Amino acid sequence: MRFAILSTLLGLVVACGSKPAEPAPAPAPAPAPAEPAPAPEAKPAAPEPSKPAEPAAALTDKAEDPSFALALTPSGDYDAGKLASFAVSLVPRGEYKINQEYPMSIELTAPEGIALAKPRLDRPDAAEFSEKKARFDVPFTPSSAGEHTVQAKVKFAVCTPETCVPDERTLALAVAVK
Repeated sequence: MRFAILSTLLGLVVACGSKPAEPAPAPAPAPAPAEPAPAPEAKPAAPEPSKPAEPAAALTDKAEDPSFALALTPSGDYDAGKLASFAVSLVPRGEYKINQEYPMSIELTAPEGIALAKPRLDRPDAAEFSEKKARFDVPFTPSSAGEHTVQAKVKFAVCTPETCVPDERTLALAVAVK
């Protein structure tokens, strides 16, 4: 019976004028894996050229923003051995107001040669404190002539009816003492 089926199939192939299919050639053997290429030798990283150190942001006696102006202002001449002062003032801009509930403070740092009456000032120490302006008079006594730099780190908040912006700025004032 097998022979009959094979004969019929062969007859059909011959009748169509085509050749019987030849068996597919065996796949070529895979090439032998090549020797792995040696890994490139690790070279020590070349040191990056040294960059000059970026200068620290110079402290100034003013900080301005669309919402406020903060400044350290000298008060007259300074003489060694005599009580003197400078002012720290905050003025809000536009629709901003000084937050009356925020614990505004000023931390002062002075070099040798400047004696501060108080190293920290808080709201009760303010000479003026309203929604429109805060001013602190900072008393000090210079003991030696020359230029001395006093720093003030001021913490405050200015607000609008919609938002409140707490901030902290450090300013510096050069005090020229005679």
